[in-house]
Amino acid sequence: MDAEKGKALVREFLETLHSGDVEGALARTTPDAVVMIFNNVLPDGFRMLGGMIPVLFDGAPTREYTAQFVDGDTVISQVTIRGVTKKGEEYQNYYLIICTFEGDKISKMQEYIDSAYANAKFGMG
Repeated sequence: MDAEKGKALVREFLETLHSGDVEGALARTTPDAVVMIFNNVLPDGFRMLGGMIPVLFDGAPTREYTAQFVDGDTVISQVTIRGVTKKGEEYQNYYLIICTFEGDKISKMQEYIDSAYANAKFGMG
């Protein structure tokens, strides 16, 4: 995969998913694509993540890509995600998102985050 194309596809995909357009995001994945948080597979993960955004945030969060690397069919993105929670608190968390492609479709997305911070902000822990 062309490096710049891979980076752009990841950005477009995350923009679509975070906007709440789950069907649009799924159109950019393979039929059997998986989502992993750390090393745990989330059943129906893209729908779950896309559905959580409007529940957790007051508006769509923004993404700042601080680094992106491409190795073959894998794009590794270091991303800062910012937004305002439904509780009115500022949210700023750091993510490492690894997307593996089959052609121009995402077949796997693996996400690493500061889960303690996210749990504190969203009251999940």
